[in-house]
Amino acid sequence: MMAYADIAVALLAAGQSVRFGSDKLLAEIDGEPLGVKAPHMLMNLGFGYHFAVCRSDGDLAAHYARLGLTVIINDEPERGQAHSLHLAIEGAIATEAKALLVILADMPFVSSAHLMALVAAFEGSITASTNGQTSMPPAIFPREDWPDLLATSGDAGARGLLANAKLVAAPCEELRDIDVGADLLRPPSQ
Repeated sequence: MMAYADIAVALLAAGQSVRFGSDKLLAEIDGEPLGVKAPHMLMNLGFGYHFAVCRSDGDLAAHYARLGLTVIINDEPERGQAHSLHLAIEGAIATEAKALLVILADMPFVSSAHLMALVAAFEGSITASTNGQTSMPPAIFPREDWPDLLATSGDAGARGLLANAKLVAAPCEELRDIDVGADLLRPPSQ
């Protein structure tokens, strides 16, 4: 198992929230903004490097910085998730990290137990989450695959690279993301 200190974490938090209608990361869930749930958990797991890719007009960048994440501003969120991923990789390249864990800020139900299971399963090849139907983030990418991540484009992000990933299962409710306002009202078990 790779040491947590050898893994960089990238929290992607620069989405435009088009379907949601406002900045979904500021929507309240369990008494706090949705966008702060993942970073609080990440900072307690011992990863070596922490990055948050945010929009320049977002309100969470200062909060992420206070938590100790290195904030990377995405001035072009309209270029899609792949652009945020590229910025995260550029930040990670400057470190000694041997792998990059990518997690999305709009997935507030991911548990620390699942992230620990991903790290435990990681053996040097792409390792991703699955809800039993598809591969998805959170996912770990070894450093040698970062050039492939830099070749991605659009809003699909690394979806194509996850097709052949080693998979670690988690319940559907844990891996669900928030896309529209109704997702906040839906009980986690649906």
